[in-house]
Amino acid sequence: MTLIERAIHKFFPRAGKAIRIVRTLFAKRALWQSIRTGVPVDGLGKPVPWITFPALDYLSRLDFSQANVLEYGGGQSSLWWAARAKTVTTVEGRASWAEMIRSRAPENLRLIGPVEGPSYVETPLQEGRVFEVIVIDGFLRPECARAALPYLVEHGLLMLDNSDWNAPTCDWLRAQGMMQIDFHGFGPVNDYTWCTSVFMRQKCAVPHAGGPWAAELYGNLEQRA
Repeated sequence: MTLIERAIHKFFPRAGKAIRIVRTLFAKRALWQSIRTGVPVDGLGKPVPWITFPALDYLSRLDFSQANVLEYGGGQSSLWWAARAKTVTTVEGRASWAEMIRSRAPENLRLIGPVEGPSYVETPLQEGRVFEVIVIDGFLRPECARAALPYLVEHGLLMLDNSDWNAPTCDWLRAQGMMQIDFHGFGPVNDYTWCTSVFMRQKCAVPHAGGPWAAELYGNLEQRA
């Protein structure tokens, strides 16, 4: 905190809080950077998924090192998952996004695309593989959810972005015995709030990664004595 900011906090505490909120969202959470470029990143410039900050914070606290991830709809999220998971299979329908992902993909990231229509839904499932994480954030979301759910391991989780726009899909997933956990709020790039939801069965057993919350990334106050 600069001397000017300290003075504002001391003499104009409400204004000081407002300044801290702006700095947290626009700098530490890199909201301004993502708005300016249209590319979701964190405060260190690293790729992050285009989901709400609360959902991103939740997922960031889990250990996916042994997880195989299936992702419908790729981008920065593909690189984020690849840095954390054992394997990532990403299905992408847009040629420009597919080219970007392919040019930056590490060895554990397999890209399918660009593909459209039934192939978009069915191609990653044809081998019969099961996944610990299924991400639905692209085209044909209701169809992807219905087709992919049987390939989610009993203890895995399924993430649906923009769940506030996909109520029928949420209804169907809950009807299959899935628990819905909503993470509503701001996120990268957008100037509005939305909802990212995580669905899991009662036997979900994704381990917690542990460790501290990094103040330079999340904006929380450092522990005080």
